[in-house]
Amino acid sequence: METINPSKRTREEFEQEDQFQAPPPVAGYDENFEAKRQHIDPTQELITNVCKDIRRLGENPNISNQVDDVSYISNPIVAEFEKIDELRSSILSTIYALIVEQPHKINAVANLVMICNAKNFVVGKYVVEFLHAKVQGLLDSVNEDADVVIGEKKLVQVEDAGAFNNIKSILKFFSALSPMIENYAIVNIFKQFLQLAIDLQNEQPDVRNGIAQEIFYNVLISVPYLLSNDKSEEVIAKLDELVELAKTFKIVEPQSTALLQPFDSRMGNIELPYVPKTLIDLILPSLLTLQESKWDITLFIDYKQYLDPIIEEALKNNPISNELVKHPLPQFSFPSQETLSKYSPSKTSIDNLWKENSRILFQVYNHNTEFETVPKIDTYIGLFFKDISFDILTNLSFNKNEAAIQLSILDLFYSKELFAPPGSSIDQLTQIDQDNKSGENIPPLSTWKIEDVAVESILTMIFQLPHTLHPEIYYYTVLIACCRESPESIAPVFGRAIRFFYNNLETLDYELKIRYLDWMTTQISNFEFSWKWDEWVKHSQELSELKYHPRKNFIKNLIAKEIRLSNKNRIKESFITMGEEEEMIQLDEFNQYLDISIVPTNSKQFILEYDSELYGSKQEIKETLQKLYDEKATMLASKQNLTAQDEIIYNFANPELPFHEISSKVYDFIVAHWKSNTEFQELYNEILSTLKQSNGEEAEEEEKSSINAEQFLINLVCQTYAYIGSRSIYSVVSIISRDINKLKFLSGKTIKYANDEPKFDEIELNEEQKSQRQSWIINSIFRIWIHQPQVVFLILEYLIEFEIIDAKYLLTKVMEDNLIIDNVSCMESINRVLQNTSKDSLKELITLLFGSIIEKLNELSQENQDSPVKIDELTEDNSKEVDNQWLFYEYKGLLKSYFRKFIKNENVDYLEELKEIFNKVNNIPTRDDILTWFN
Repeated sequence: METINPSKRTREEFEQEDQFQAPPPVAGYDENFEAKRQHIDPTQELITNVCKDIRRLGENPNISNQVDDVSYISNPIVAEFEKIDELRSSILSTIYALIVEQPHKINAVANLVMICNAKNFVVGKYVVEFLHAKVQGLLDSVNEDADVVIGEKKLVQVEDAGAFNNIKSILKFFSALSPMIENYAIVNIFKQFLQLAIDLQNEQPDVRNGIAQEIFYNVLISVPYLLSNDKSEEVIAKLDELVELAKTFKIVEPQSTALLQPFDSRMGNIELPYVPKTLIDLILPSLLTLQESKWDITLFIDYKQYLDPIIEEALKNNPISNELVKHPLPQFSFPSQETLSKYSPSKTSIDNLWKENSRILFQVYNHNTEFETVPKIDTYIGLFFKDISFDILTNLSFNKNEAAIQLSILDLFYSKELFAPPGSSIDQLTQIDQDNKSGENIPPLSTWKIEDVAVESILTMIFQLPHTLHPEIYYYTVLIACCRESPESIAPVFGRAIRFFYNNLETLDYELKIRYLDWMTTQISNFEFSWKWDEWVKHSQELSELKYHPRKNFIKNLIAKEIRLSNKNRIKESFITMGEEEEMIQLDEFNQYLDISIVPTNSKQFILEYDSELYGSKQEIKETLQKLYDEKATMLASKQNLTAQDEIIYNFANPELPFHEISSKVYDFIVAHWKSNTEFQELYNEILSTLKQSNGEEAEEEEKSSINAEQFLINLVCQTYAYIGSRSIYSVVSIISRDINKLKFLSGKTIKYANDEPKFDEIELNEEQKSQRQSWIINSIFRIWIHQPQVVFLILEYLIEFEIIDAKYLLTKVMEDNLIIDNVSCMESINRVLQNTSKDSLKELITLLFGSIIEKLNELSQENQDSPVKIDELTEDNSKEVDNQWLFYEYKGLLKSYFRKFIKNENVDYLEELKEIFNKVNNIPTRDDILTWFN
């Protein structure tokens, strides 16, 4: 029988590709080399080597050699376990860490413990007792708040996945150790946990209990481990008993899971790619299917033929006992139901995912092939690999490279017949599938790809709603690390995932579209901005008259994000495809998206009209501004590599324009290291006097228009701050933070003076005037950085943080022209603003934002209010109507995203006020739908 799959790649093969191995030190280069070696503590060296060997268990693809290695590793453990306390402690801690962080190694670790137990039962006794104590400690920890803040330090549980999730891993390990556990005690433990889940749910039978569901799921996903080392009739009878008890658990779901669904049919307009399923609904049926097959599971490696001879030989040579010593596994002391009802797991734990929401599974593959590339999600094996992958990703979050390696070699730890050879292409798998159907392959060969399993599991964590457990960038970097480990085999897997999301952008949840955009940006920017842009040319052309279609919006914003990470020329050069004769062809279709201005098609007109209005809309000044703009455009056209600074148009100090002298004074004032409030007050008075005097002269000359002095002054000052700090965002923040009170004086905000700080003259402003001033400040930043939206919003965020302006005025601004839907920098900025707002202030912003979105929905749905808004098929004559239809559903998706993020499960005290706002939606089906979010 074959004991190795030659196509499997080991850790060493991964690491040799990635790293340069430095040669060991040589004595000839260091006269103290031998002396240094003598200083190594032999105990520490033994501990280091043994623990390293334990961590690498199971990574040898040759099963026979792997078991021999385990037997070899067991020798120093058995010999020194009782003698060296530090060694014993380190081994036990390493075993626990491995079980929790790398649960795919559970069977390999169990082999080590069983061999050690045969040689010296004390080792087995310590391991069982240590892990039993760990479980009890985790159960006791549910009395504690996982996110308690003491002083300035947050005490978060070490086990990121949560107490019950990590208990699950230990229960799996005990199951694998069942041959050395007395009287199948682990079965009684499973029954104890199942009964706990049943009792918890029955406490309130009609209300979903998330922790009860987690415990139920954890038991059922763990029990098949009993078969990994024991397939006796007795074990099968025990499994049947557990399934019968599990059938009495009542599955209760909330009235609606709409907020958690990754796809939205847009009120029936678009067909969903699939109907998502929940973990809790799948786990028991998957076991029932196993039960029907007499528990014939082809998941675990059959170590028996290699393990039994070693254990028998060890028992024969054991001076104390020639019989296998089995160890008791007492039942646990559970927290009370009241305590469990108050359990507050860490927000970054899997326990919390279970507690707060139904766990909906995300599927990427198996949609576009006639065969499976990942196990079906409704099978035990499909759920098993999801579960293992989730735990690896969550508990190895401190080491993304290790997480990537372990996911990439996951197939090493399970039956070699489960997966196709690593790196198999879709064409190769298609041939295998055809040969399977024709009967040429007997038994049929697997078409499952371990790469697909790993990538789909990571993407499931990325697209988890309502939030990811860890920052999205962690998962992005794990994907990148996976690709770098095995680029030829992983890159096509990514390509199929990217296409799946792109093809389903019309139904993908609004927030998930942003995450997809982020992932795609990170992905292609790490691989030289390479992508098959030619695949999207047709869609860009077909949607040329639309602005808000999800695909058009995605392409535009993806390119904008790539430009932020590089430059326009570099991104333009990536718009290529290969011709029939292998020549490179430039894809000019995407050049239109290189202009990332806030108003990309009308930035010139916007600037000229804005500046002209500041100067009083006089014809001669309009002509001067036009001339200055054209001169700037000519200069820019002659430059090869433009920077963001180059594109800034700042004309206040230009000698051809009025007030250039006073504008130069403002420039000199701000660029100076520091000036006092008194000096700023004098400059402020001088500017106002100059402007008002000009207006008086114009009145005598019967000019129709005059300059708004306050508006001009605020634009002059704020644009000059932004211009002087244009070298980097840090530069502008530095000078703004230096002059916070000066800018508060302009905006009308309350000033907090230092003890000896000179005070400004009091200006009596009503609320309307304060609002107008802050709106002018916002507009001035939009104007000066119009070509770089990201900079606009970053500066405005700092102005909000420094309390120079109120966030509500920015919200009002971005809703005016649908920027919050249209521009990715705006979307990201508003998310940050809301997330950084204190709970006390959030209510005002949320109610303002929700009210504004409802107004937009009503503006966009003015026809039949009794039927859902229909998305028409695009024709030559209806582009405006279709664009508004898409805009309607984009706003609905945005509303859903913010409700989920800031309201659901947040215990806010203004739900009734929000219901009143939502009840103002005119379209009845839409109103009915969004009101279900409160359930």
